[in-house]
Amino acid sequence: MLETMRSIRNATVSATEVELDLGRYELRRSGRRVKLEKKPMELLILLAARREQLVSREEITKKLWRSDLFIDTERNVNNIVRKLRTALGDRSSKPRFLETVVGKGYRFIGPLRVIGAQYAGPDAIDESSRSIASNQGHVGSQQASLAVMPLVLLGNTADDQGLCLGLADAMVSRLGNMQGIDVLPIAMVVNLSPASPSEIAARLGIRFVVHGAIQFSKGQWRLALEMFDASTRRPCYSKKCDLEMTRLSQLENDIAKGIAGTLKRPLESTSAPQKPRYSRDPLAYAEFMRGYRLSAAGDTSLTEKASHHLTNAVMRDPAFALAHGTLAQVYASRHFEFDPASVWLEKAEFHCSRALELDPDLPEGHVARAFLLWGPSKNFQHLEAIAELKRALMLQKNLPHAYNRLGTILAHMGLLDRAREMYERGRPFHPNRKVSPSIVQVYIWSHQQEPAREYIAAWRAENPTNKYAVYFTPLPALMTGHWEEAETLLDEALRLVPNDPLVISLQGVFYALTGRIDAALNCMTLACSNPKSFGHAHHTYYQIACILALAGQRETAFQWLERSVSTGFACWPYFLKDPCLASLHGFPEFDFLISALQAKYPDHLGSL
Repeated sequence: MLETMRSIRNATVSATEVELDLGRYELRRSGRRVKLEKKPMELLILLAARREQLVSREEITKKLWRSDLFIDTERNVNNIVRKLRTALGDRSSKPRFLETVVGKGYRFIGPLRVIGAQYAGPDAIDESSRSIASNQGHVGSQQASLAVMPLVLLGNTADDQGLCLGLADAMVSRLGNMQGIDVLPIAMVVNLSPASPSEIAARLGIRFVVHGAIQFSKGQWRLALEMFDASTRRPCYSKKCDLEMTRLSQLENDIAKGIAGTLKRPLESTSAPQKPRYSRDPLAYAEFMRGYRLSAAGDTSLTEKASHHLTNAVMRDPAFALAHGTLAQVYASRHFEFDPASVWLEKAEFHCSRALELDPDLPEGHVARAFLLWGPSKNFQHLEAIAELKRALMLQKNLPHAYNRLGTILAHMGLLDRAREMYERGRPFHPNRKVSPSIVQVYIWSHQQEPAREYIAAWRAENPTNKYAVYFTPLPALMTGHWEEAETLLDEALRLVPNDPLVISLQGVFYALTGRIDAALNCMTLACSNPKSFGHAHHTYYQIACILALAGQRETAFQWLERSVSTGFACWPYFLKDPCLASLHGFPEFDFLISALQAKYPDHLGSL
């Protein structure tokens, strides 16, 4: 009887006080970490995500090894299951957690306290106490997120060398390719107002916050740094040390290894040694940090100031590759977003070339080159731009601009599912895991108008006068035949973006759809008479093709459609679904164009 009671008590303790921490990648019993190798941990996550369901040995093999060609699966699975049972304090004869289904596989049957990988809001502690059963479908896919905040400068000493931001950015660069953790790019946090780590975690929707301070005292810089866990509400890693300016790179490596070790995640390393990202000239370094902070603000009114500081940085140190790459991106964005003067394009191309000449493995340099390749001046070189973006993401995965640009290019090529995937891949590197509003074009070109409306509304709420949001706003109403709504929204677009060919030609499409062909053709003439547009001309060409197709001028419509394709807009699924082009269906040249585009842009181009 006594033995029976002891067994029941032990079982109760084991069952109610076993925790799976997805963010820390660890198993705990009664608050103590249980050492568990990678394969048994992956098996636990797999089984727990499918609680009370049979998971076959074949599924386990596929998850853990992908193939059974080179391993003895029977022996290896048995060994891993044995290690997992030991860690759980379980027995195969009287299982409380892991049940064997003879000849089939295994089933997870025990209660488990789960601490999610992601930030779970102000009630995270209560939420994490739920059984894993309530998290089915999410456990295996959750991935923790982390932000490194610029350090706080204590005392009266000026940060002339940009240490506060520079050390944080260096940490982001080193941690960016850590497996199983999404590390926010420094641009997403650099302009946040000061707050406690728990407030930052809540604001950004993340679990881990690395923060700290530096101080100059008695002729020596000192660093105090910690990583805060929003789930447990306490630090899980800390380091205090003196800062030696000649050994910053080693310190950054040591901290990165310490953080990765705490999170039990491997740090991916490249075969080539990483070049220093920063200038040894303190004034060049400080100017770069000032320009970088301004460029990360996302405010076009600060572009001039940002480029001024970055220019000073490369003038002080012409071999400062990161400054060249950042300056190239600033000039490319200026040329594309609001000032199409050729001088900015020329400057962007010069600084991009210089950045990659100095450091061929600079991720920011490859992103800048992709922006330049995929533009009017280079006639939208889809494949070359994709290659540059993939190269950048291979070097450093936490580059939201690279994912977003990939999504846009793939959408223009007609690979709409792949485009959506890229926008989703970029989501973790935005605060609160927002999807780029550019995903609107994927929904519109897929003729999914309701989600398009939702994203457009959110976009306009955040940025009411954004020209692209203004342009996309009438399209769902236009494509679904809500003519009064479409006309009202078009009038608003013409007020906000007057005389622009993109909006004028869209008004022409509206007139053509509602039977006012003369008015539609007049809009087409007006659009062609104005060469300047905030948007790419290929969309104007496409809308002219739509007007002509609706007007019954098939041959001329097809010529404009070809012009749209040759200048960058090759979204063939949209061509097939758009009712404006219905008269071209069955036209031999149209059918051949669709087949050619399908062959030219196969689905695998969109995979990473």
